[in-house]
Amino acid sequence: MQYLQINNLTFKYSHTNIFSNLNLTFEPLSWSCIVGNNGSGKTTLLKLIAKKMKLEFGSIVGNDLVYYCQQSLTETPEGFEEFIYTFNSKTFRLKELLHIQDEWFYRWQSLSYGEKKRIQIAIALYQEVDVLLLDEPTNYLDYTSKNIVLEALKSFRGIGILVSHDREILNTLCTNTVIMRNQNIHIYKSNYDNAIKEFNQHRDFLIKENENINKELKKLQKNIQNQKEKVSISKSRLSKKNIDKNDKDSKEKINLAKLTGKDKNDSKLVTTFSKKYEEQKLKRNELDKEFKKGIKIENNISKKDLFSFYLEEGSLKLSQEKTLYYPNLSINSNDKIAIVGDNGVGKSSFVKYLILKIGLNNNYLYLPQEIEEIQIKKLYEEIDSLDNEKKGLLFTLIRRMSSNPKNLLEHIFASPGELRKLFIAKALLENISLIILDEPTNHMDIDSIEAIEKALLEYDKALIVVSHDKTFIENLKLKVWTLSNKNNQIILN
Repeated sequence: MQYLQINNLTFKYSHTNIFSNLNLTFEPLSWSCIVGNNGSGKTTLLKLIAKKMKLEFGSIVGNDLVYYCQQSLTETPEGFEEFIYTFNSKTFRLKELLHIQDEWFYRWQSLSYGEKKRIQIAIALYQEVDVLLLDEPTNYLDYTSKNIVLEALKSFRGIGILVSHDREILNTLCTNTVIMRNQNIHIYKSNYDNAIKEFNQHRDFLIKENENINKELKKLQKNIQNQKEKVSISKSRLSKKNIDKNDKDSKEKINLAKLTGKDKNDSKLVTTFSKKYEEQKLKRNELDKEFKKGIKIENNISKKDLFSFYLEEGSLKLSQEKTLYYPNLSINSNDKIAIVGDNGVGKSSFVKYLILKIGLNNNYLYLPQEIEEIQIKKLYEEIDSLDNEKKGLLFTLIRRMSSNPKNLLEHIFASPGELRKLFIAKALLENISLIILDEPTNHMDIDSIEAIEKALLEYDKALIVVSHDKTFIENLKLKVWTLSNKNNQIILN
């Protein structure tokens, strides 16, 4: 099997340079991941490899047999009909491997995202392609579905390329990592965690190197200034402008001083130091701009306003068939809780039930999986009404979440992930007593997720998170409430 090679690829979108002379090689029999900020060109690169978008300059070799698994699953995947009506050992094996039921094929629109994703990947593996491309395959997948998909992908014997924010799958599946930062490409032969560690270590080394270069530049600048002052004094001393025309002795002394050339030596030193200064400047490393992360808001909530909630054991009817049973529950002012469970067990319904029972007025933030337009409109109206001081603080919070505050506040490039950051930043600014987030890491790049983790780690009020992102839950040290389905009886423990 040949390598997949990208040679001198240049691509523009709406007059913006996405790639400039990009060169990449992907090895056979391995999985590689591509990570980077939203808008860095990850999905664009997949579409170019898959021939879904036309190349402008450069070439891609080794992508004759390719299958692209896109994020959206509103329509049936390419090859759907063929897979349904093919009955052989391979289709049976793939259905078994991905726990696919035959009746799923006849009710596509009513399937869960996880069920659709399993069918999409089964069809992709059936094609026997050289290159398999996956764009955010684990969005909305519960633990069970994620593990099923992961085990199936391990069976692929070709060139696999994955774009994902899911650090668990990146570390488990991938042996090569491509990091995209501000049109710069960094390539590592390791999983994501080791790659980002190496990337950060190298960046720290370059920063230290720049600090030493800057110190040297300051010394040279001082030397240049000193020599310029000496030259200026010499020029003043050797000037005949203010000497009486009949003062021959003074004129002779000046002529003699000029003959010795001391002022010329001072001028030469200025040139020498200036040349060294320019040479030293060229040694400085070009670094991607990064903002400090982590947020600390002063606690201005009095003790009597601290959040506290208790719910006696009871049940919640989820549907005609399903009932959720929960024990005595308490949430205190600085509790950090994750609600986990397979898709369909009622996690989001239970969160809405908790909000109803808690009965808070405006002193909490609830972000559902899909944010409605009316909620976004209200957010921007509230931001517009802030005074300049608070707007400035909001700018700082957004920047510390790895976003451009100007673009975000002006509604430019406001993707679902970016909007979530804006909601969270405003909640932190207001120092509210409870934040409730439903699948907060969906639609976000890894850098944004890590920035939000740092912000929420420093948030010292109550936090409730519904998530399938195991790494996110572990990093935030959340106490886990698990919902389990036992014969349509959902048990919380």
